[in-house]
Amino acid sequence: MSKTELPRKIRLGNILMHLLFWMLSLVLFTVLIFYTRDFRIQAMDFQTAVNILVTLVFLAVSVYINLLWLLPFFFNRRRYGLFTILQVLNIALFICLNYFVSFAFEGGNPNVLTEMVAEFILVLVFLVVSTLIKFTRDSVALQDAALMIREIEQEKTESELRALKAQLNPHFYFNTLNSIYSLSLDKSEKTPELILRLSELMRYILYETQDAFVPMERQLVFLRNYISLEELRIGEKLKVEMEVKGDHTDLRIAPLLFVPFIENAFKHVPKEKNTESFIRIVFDLTHSDSLIFSVKNNKYEIPAVAGRKEEGIGLANVRRRLNLLYPAKHQLTITEPGNEFHVELQLVIT
Repeated sequence: MSKTELPRKIRLGNILMHLLFWMLSLVLFTVLIFYTRDFRIQAMDFQTAVNILVTLVFLAVSVYINLLWLLPFFFNRRRYGLFTILQVLNIALFICLNYFVSFAFEGGNPNVLTEMVAEFILVLVFLVVSTLIKFTRDSVALQDAALMIREIEQEKTESELRALKAQLNPHFYFNTLNSIYSLSLDKSEKTPELILRLSELMRYILYETQDAFVPMERQLVFLRNYISLEELRIGEKLKVEMEVKGDHTDLRIAPLLFVPFIENAFKHVPKEKNTESFIRIVFDLTHSDSLIFSVKNNKYEIPAVAGRKEEGIGLANVRRRLNLLYPAKHQLTITEPGNEFHVELQLVIT
């Protein structure tokens, strides 16, 4: 369906709905008149038919004055006092016009009070019913629009998450392959085992991270394999500790969420033989509805440059993923006391 066809169909649907409303009103109004005035269909004459049609036209004028002018320009803008005054004038206009037309067609000297009360009730019923129909349609339209907006936002979020995840995986492979390449140049005996560990990690990433959330138990296994790979690459000069507190390993967390932080620690930890390097990783899983993750490492002494603050693609991506997956349900704290780098991530799981 083209962009021009949709508005055309919407307008056509609105016109048909209005026509149906007034056709039903004509039928009901005619039946009401014949019932209340003890008329018979056989007694229908030209004057009576014209009187009914004219009354219906006056009703339509009052209804559309209300729908197209009073409601949107006064009621919806909270100008209730002016709306009430103009609505009273609208009703009074119908009563006066319809009274004199009815008098002209029916003749005689009808009871003014009775006739005006009847006219007031008639126009009030049409105004109330048409207003309720409009409010109902507007409410349904707003709900549809809100639902469409939510669907668009969800689709946008999912697309962005897929893009971020697609960036994360190659970034991870790139760093690991760089490490293996360095060892291969040195003809290290560790190279085959590193390649084997990397293949296990790739298998996890390719086949076990397709779900939006995976159990922490599987993620911990993956992280231990990753740490073993890095330890194998760097050697004994680096001391790595990983502690898991609590037993709520069934918590379901977004996959690969902690890898950039641990990867960043291995990337920046000192690797000189005469330097004691450490990485301490802690997962606090003592609560069933939250977790706390922290990683600490020492780092190279890099001279500070005024106004310069850089962050790798891994950390930037994980920040964005946290904002999308855990809005208002996470707290990420990154500090650099002295020659150390500290990360603490608190997640609320609901």
